[in-house]
Amino acid sequence: LLGLERALIYKTLFLTGLRRAELASITISHLELDCPNPHAILEAAFEKNREGSKIPLRSDLVEDLRQWLSNKLKYLQDKAKMNREPIPARLPATTPLFNVPREIVKVFDRDLKLAGISKRDARGRTVDVHSLRHSFGTHLSKGGVPLRTAQAAMRHSDPAQAIEITEED
Repeated sequence: LLGLERALIYKTLFLTGLRRAELASITISHLELDCPNPHAILEAAFEKNREGSKIPLRSDLVEDLRQWLSNKLKYLQDKAKMNREPIPARLPATTPLFNVPREIVKVFDRDLKLAGISKRDARGRTVDVHSLRHSFGTHLSKGGVPLRTAQAAMRHSDPAQAIEITEED
């Protein structure tokens, strides 16, 4: 499960532009997966710009998250059976979506090495956890998303910040 969790952490960071601490703050109660526009709710207290946001979730990520939550529930149920405790019917609302390591930078570097991925490419660009956020911004730009929309998706208060990210990649 650890490998699957890490893969989903990286995928979620890449597809949402969330920062590490923002992703770490998301619990089951923050997810709206069964509505026409699935999203995660980011509370203002955990967001850098302190505004709070609804983070849209792509359909493939929604399916991955549903499977992940199903696996988490099964694990919790199996653990309860083994300990002869009441078997939960659902995950508690306060359950964190992921166990995001505080030292995710080091974990990411180790995972890159284990996967045989170089930390620097031929052009000297560095791959790190924050580059997943930069890549999110680049994909918005290359997809023709208007600057103001990209700024909102990146949760930047200044449009210049969104431009800097898309120009760096």
